[in-house]
Amino acid sequence: MISRRVFTAFGLAALAAPLALAQSRPTVARGTFRYAHAPGAPADLQSLDLYPAPNRHAPLVVFIHGGGWRIGDKQNGAAGPEKAAFFNPLGYAFASVNYRLSPNVQHPAHVEDVAAALAWLHDNAGAQNIDQAFDPSRIHIMGHSAGAHLAALVAIDPRYLGRHGKSLSLVKGVIVLDGAGYDMTRQAPAVIARGGFLGQMYSGAFGADPAGWRDASPTLLVERGRGIAPYLIVHASRPDSASQSRALAARLREAGVDVRLYEARGYTHAQVNRRIGEPGEAVTREITDALARWGG
Repeated sequence: MISRRVFTAFGLAALAAPLALAQSRPTVARGTFRYAHAPGAPADLQSLDLYPAPNRHAPLVVFIHGGGWRIGDKQNGAAGPEKAAFFNPLGYAFASVNYRLSPNVQHPAHVEDVAAALAWLHDNAGAQNIDQAFDPSRIHIMGHSAGAHLAALVAIDPRYLGRHGKSLSLVKGVIVLDGAGYDMTRQAPAVIARGGFLGQMYSGAFGADPAGWRDASPTLLVERGRGIAPYLIVHASRPDSASQSRALAARLREAGVDVRLYEARGYTHAQVNRRIGEPGEAVTREITDALARWGG
């Protein structure tokens, strides 16, 4: 489990200055687009930034930021321009997504927003103001921490994309980075019982109803025959993310899904995400190899 101090450090790191990689290769978003209009929701929390690749009709990587379902932003830390500065020169378009945050909303609002953003991207790939910046048939999703949970959930439970007339086949590959909430029936009650900041974080996002915890648990919702996309599951060595990642990988394999599980030994929770793009870095290699296997 992440301590409050580690969580706070992660949050501050996410708000820190851009990585040197991004500073050396500045990347400017083609535009910021609002993908949904929930009543009372601030426009920014239901918006995404799109960073086109040099080539048109490029595959697209969609990033979902972390922050305990209650902080974070598509422009912060290694969520937006810094990631685009890595992926764009490799020939990938990149999008970074915001979503409504707890405690103002609870599950399923976060994942509903992610699904709405994916559906919007799929529908608008050929729109005039986007001008075929990416190929809607090659959309991959990636999330870190809470964003990893949301990426896993939207790619496993067909209800969310289904509300937009889409199937799970919209997603061609899933990369999840050091999530610890893939089975909320295990994680949420244990953390909430401890109380304090992290207990409030989980109860604020998922409430106290075991039925709601199950509904938010991608591991428990995996079913064979749904056409779930291949997965790269990366975790640091912290016990919660390691056990949750292994259980998710095992369940996906039982359902016939192609899964690669990778332990980033010696990495902190934040480094699993922030070090992506460093020359010769191991998690970066796993990501680029996975995208190549999946056909980019």
